[in-house]
Amino acid sequence: MRAILLSAILTMASAPLHADIAFQAARMAPGSLMVIEDGHGAFQSHVARGQQNGLFRFDTYESKGKRPVFLGSYYTNDRGEVVREVTAAGLITRFEPYRCARTMGRCAYVIIHSDGFREIRQRVTRETALGLAWKEWGLDGLVSTGALELDQLGAAMKGWARDHQSGVKTRSRRILLALN
Repeated sequence: MRAILLSAILTMASAPLHADIAFQAARMAPGSLMVIEDGHGAFQSHVARGQQNGLFRFDTYESKGKRPVFLGSYYTNDRGEVVREVTAAGLITRFEPYRCARTMGRCAYVIIHSDGFREIRQRVTRETALGLAWKEWGLDGLVSTGALELDQLGAAMKGWARDHQSGVKTRSRRILLALN
């Protein structure tokens, strides 16, 4: 009996402990800023706007010359899972239960596009040494793959993604994180 108990304890102790890949949205107080540069030198700013109806709002801007261009907003739960996006033109896309970007393992969700079309997605996310990697499937098979390196808040530091429909691979890196 002791040998079985000792074996079970050693097995549990040797099992890898999974890091939390959640994005700690609550740590981004209103006015906090994260700036991401893509592989083509374009910049996108994410500005925290605070909590509204239990969700955290972030506004996004693209830097063009001296004037940023408002792209829209996205809303996350406390784990950083996106549940809704609103374009600058006011079009709303919802994700039920959420986009599954910060959930380990297999996760299914539905995209409800602004025209009401419902698209089912499957995403598999696994832990990597520095963050996470994913594969996502949609109606026509594999949609995207990618990986992110994360900091202690779960915020992206750098990463890559491949759109399997167009074949385009993009890279990104964070150039600024300013917390309020």
